[in-house]
Formats: sequence, structure tokens, C-alpha cells
Amino acid sequence: MFYSQIFNSFFPILIVAILINLKNKSDVAPIFLLLNFANVYLLFSDYSSNINFLKNAIAAGGIHDTTAPSIVKDIEHYIGIKTIVFLVGFIAWIAMCFYVPLLHQNKVASICCYVFIVGHNLNFYWVYMSSSKEYLFIISNFFARLLLLLLLLLFIKFQFNLSYLMAFVGIGNTLMAILFFKNFCKLHKLKIHFNLSTIKESITIMKKDAPLVMNSFLLMSPNTCATFFIGYVKNTELILVYGLAEKIFLAFRAMLGVFVNSIYPVFCSKEGVSKSKSFKIFGGFYACILLACFSIYFISPYLLHYFHLPACNNNTFYTCLFYLLATIIAVSINTPLFLWLLIKHQLNTTFATLVLLITSAIIVGTFVFNTVYNNGVIFVAQSLLIAESLVVVSYLIIYWIKRGKSSEMVVAN
Repeated sequence: MFYSQIFNSFFPILIVAILINLKNKSDVAPIFLLLNFANVYLLFSDYSSNINFLKNAIAAGGIHDTTAPSIVKDIEHYIGIKTIVFLVGFIAWIAMCFYVPLLHQNKVASICCYVFIVGHNLNFYWVYMSSSKEYLFIISNFFARLLLLLLLLLFIKFQFNLSYLMAFVGIGNTLMAILFFKNFCKLHKLKIHFNLSTIKESITIMKKDAPLVMNSFLLMSPNTCATFFIGYVKNTELILVYGLAEKIFLAFRAMLGVFVNSIYPVFCSKEGVSKSKSFKIFGGFYACILLACFSIYFISPYLLHYFHLPACNNNTFYTCLFYLLATIIAVSINTPLFLWLLIKHQLNTTFATLVLLITSAIIVGTFVFNTVYNNGVIFVAQSLLIAESLVVVSYLIIYWIKRGKSSEMVVAN
């Protein structure tokens, strides 16, 4: 699972390496916007609701040949919730296609691209992680990404529309994900029912977990704003330069997700994790983050040499990359706090919603002021750093207050 996620996290850089060398770059900037939306959507669709699925599955003994009925029901709700989120996201994407200038130029192709988001995000790794058949996800993920790369090269050779390529690949990835999931259910003798009643039950669960859904949406505000407001930058060539720096940022941000997904089941176990082991885990984690950020910044001249960017664009790239790498450090500070709040069920409280709502309002205001009035990609990168720093402050506020209340309850008992 860990190595598969690493492969998945660096996949956007492979796409950028191909697209940025095209002579006709008119379609590339909208594709960057689509990939950003897909990345935001992946995080939201996985953490929006039923986040405790893995924890419940581990507590019930995991997925085997004789799986507890409660786990099967949770899987049905998990699929139902994903379906609901995809439908809501489709409405949001149509709105962006009409109101974001960069997408408005070719609305039909951009709307068709949404199929790529479904295919890219239709994975069941939370389900696979609760079984001994994790290799099924690794295999399906590998072939899905390989398929996209091969088709990308094919479409470029024949000069097809890159927007329609994304829709075509989305259909392929969706069918492949369904095929591997059906095979997984067959191996474990799982009888999954998906119908209208399942979706209605999923809606009930989402209403029950409404604070967690809302807070997940609010936590996506920095990435969502970056995706939305970059579409208002008029210089398309600068968007490509920003896109190159941002894809490096997204790859390393995805690495943080790999880390969380890999150790989350360990922290969910009844035995827990000792403080000494936690210090070792996070000590190695931060050492890798700092080493990776410094390495990327110092090898960036070789990247620029490969892409043959003009000197003026080089300066923009370096500036954006600096702010984005600083953002990675800010996001990494959130990781242990996020794990604690998630495991202790503190992200679905009214207090957390209030704090994150205020933070999100400030974040949106920051993006509006810096991007709309200054209209430049550097200001987008600066706004993202400020936004993630505000999230760090919010996490610290929630953590210290909830931690203090937890300590008082222990002393009282």
C-alpha cells in the first residue's frame, strides 16, 4: 500500500513532464486545473464521511472469508457516500466551467473531463487496507496509471484534444476499478448490495456525521481556493510555470497522505503506540520532509534546463516553488495534530466547526484580495502558504483545548 501510494503521488509530475513540452499549450492550463480539482476531490471524498470505516473494520476483525455483517454494511455505505459526493462534485465542476474564465472557453470538453475525476478517485483502498489482499489495490492502481500514460502519449502523437483524453481515460479507470473491486468481493465472498435504499442510508449517515463532512470541506478550502483563483490569472504561460512548481508540491503533499494512511491503522489498534515509538516515527518523518524539500529546491535548475523555460519564467518558477515548499513544511506540522484529532473523534465537534469556519472565511478573503486584485501566480502561492499556516493555528487551538478537557476528565475519574 505504501509503495503504491508513493507511485500514485508522483504521477502528476509525469503528466506535467509530457504536457509542458507540447508546442500547442492551449489545452494544458485547463488540464492543470482539472488535476488540481481531482486532487482536492480525492481528499474530500475519502475524508468527508465514514472516516471511521477502517477503525471499525479492524475492531471487528477485518475482512476475511467470514466477514462480519456490520463491515459489509459499512462497505455499502462507503460506496453510497462516494456516489453522493461525486454527484455533488459534478454540480460544483459545472459551476466552475461557467464562471472560471480558463474553463469557460471550452465548456463541453471541460465538463466531459469530469469523467476523469470519477475514474481517478474511484478507489477502494480503505476497504483493501482492512484485508490481507492489499496487493489488489497496488495492481489495479499501477495498471490504471500506466494506462493513462500510454493513452496520453498516444493522444499527443495523433494531436487529439487533451480534454477528451481525460474523459476517455476516466472511463477506462472506472471500469478497471469496478473490475478489481468485484474480484476482491468474490475472493472474500462479500455480497455487496448497491441500490437506492443504500444511497438513502448513506445520506442518513452523512447527516449524522454532518460536522465531520462540513469540517472536511472547510479543510479543503486552501486547495479549493488555489484551484479556483488560478483560473483568473490571464497569462496562460505563467499558469504552466506555476503548474510545474505546484505539481511538485502536490506530489510531496500526497506523500503526507501516504504517511497518514500507512500509520493510521497502527494508531487505531487497541494497543495503541507508545510515546517513544511515536517520537521515532515522527522524527524520521520530519527528517525526510526537510531533506526532500531541500533536495527538490537544489535540483530545480536541472528541471528548468530540461523544460527550456525563458529566464523571466525561471524567476517565477523559483519564487512559486519556494512558497510551495514552505507550505509543505506548514502542512507537515498539521500531521500529528490531525491524527490525534481524527482518532479521538475531535474533528466532528461543533467547536471544531466554528474554528475551521472562521479560518476558512479568512482563507477565502486572503485569496480574493491577493489573486483578484494582484492577478499573479506568485500571489496564489503566497496565499496558499498563508492559508495552510492558518490551518496550523486552527489545529493547535482545537488540540490544546480538547487536550486540556481530556486531561481534566482523566483527573476527575
